[in-house]
This record gives sequence, C-alpha cells and structure tokens, in this order.
Amino acid sequence: MAQALHSQHTNTFLEFLNQAKASIAVSTYQAGKLILLRSATDSVNTHFVSLPKPMGIAFQNGRMSVGSGAQVIDYFNMGNVGPKVEPINTHDGAMLPRRTHFTGDIDIHEMGFDSENELWIINTKMSCLCTLDINYSIVPKWKPPFITGYDLTDRCHLNGLAMRDGKPRYVTALGTTDTAGGWRDNKAFGGMLMDIEDDRMIIEGLSMPHSPRWYQNKLWVLESGAG
Repeated sequence: MAQALHSQHTNTFLEFLNQAKASIAVSTYQAGKLILLRSATDSVNTHFVSLPKPMGIAFQNGRMSVGSGAQVIDYFNMGNVGPKVEPINTHDGAMLPRRTHFTGDIDIHEMGFDSENELWIINTKMSCLCTLDINYSIVPKWKPPFITGYDLTDRCHLNGLAMRDGKPRYVTALGTTDTAGGWRDNKAFGGMLMDIEDDRMIIEGLSMPHSPRWYQNKLWVLESGAG
C-alpha cells in the first residue's frame, strides 16, 4: 500500500505565509507533483496535484502556467468558486485547469510572463527561449550566440530566466557548449549568466547556476553547485 504524502514545516514558515498573505506553488518532477502551500489556522495546508514531470511555473493576472512534461497547462483563478470550497468561506480563490498547449518533449525549465501577458519559456532541449502559438508547438525567439542551430540535444542546458521591466532579460545555462549534451563535461564549473538584450556574457565559470531574478534593482542568481 502506497504511503500517504505528508509534509513538515517550521513555525517561521507559517509566520511568513501569514505575514505575506500568500500561497506558494512548488514543483517537483522527481515525484511528479505540483504542491500548493497555504496557511490554515495553526498549520500549513499542503495540497498535492499529480502531474507528469512538472517544472517551470509562472503566475500573472490570475493565470498560473505550469510546464508539465510535453505540455503547458494553464490554470485560471475562478474567484467565485473559492468561497464554495470546503471549508466554506475560507478560500479567496481557486485555480482551475482551463487550457493545455502541447509543446512536445522540450524539457521546459523556467517560465515568465511579459508585460503583454505573453508566456516565455526556457526550452532546454532546443537551447533557446521560446513562446507559444496556437499554430505551432513552440516559436523560438532567442538562442545564445554560441548555439549554431536548433535541435533536441540539450547543447548547453539553458535553464534559468529572469524578467526585467516586463520582458525577458537574463538567462543561465550550465555550459557554453554547442554539441549534444556538451555541458556535461564541465557541469561543475562551466555555468554562465547572460544578458540577452545585447548577448553580453555577465559571468562565466559558475557552478550549476539557476533561477536568476531581478529584485530591488539587483540581479540575483542561485549558484546551486556551490551551495
């Protein structure tokens, strides 16, 4: 019999959710779960949603998009539904699935909405930044200058995306290689951070960089290989 999923949390995490008046969505592709965290009286309520390989998540204007396997699933906030969910009048919204776009197996990593509500996607297998179009699986919009062509061989493991002033601006990758899976040969110290506005390399030699963010007029990046 499968063990029921559960979670543990610190008291400070509950305080954080209460002070921020926020809920958090977390993806874990290893377990195949989208996890929704919210404050519930004296504990954290953890809701697990089973999805195929969920990874990138983006939220804007009541729409939450999740990169899940070979698709992007759009959830929209149905405000009139939330108060009806048990326990009655304890939810201010409900994210319901409303649309699915099939992208093919492109290993979707981070995503972000621009100021026009267009979704931008890190297409890791094709080493590019892309958008969606009803007539196509994906539309490539930008690739690193060292990538010479589009294929599904994950040449540099492009993975992180930061939005700035309502448009995509910074990306991370685990390598600057142009061969199939070439980044794996030096993944411990081959990472880079780039400004896509002018294809300027900000820094190289990073250890598995992820998740760049522009916040309070500073650029932040997680160098996961260095802790």
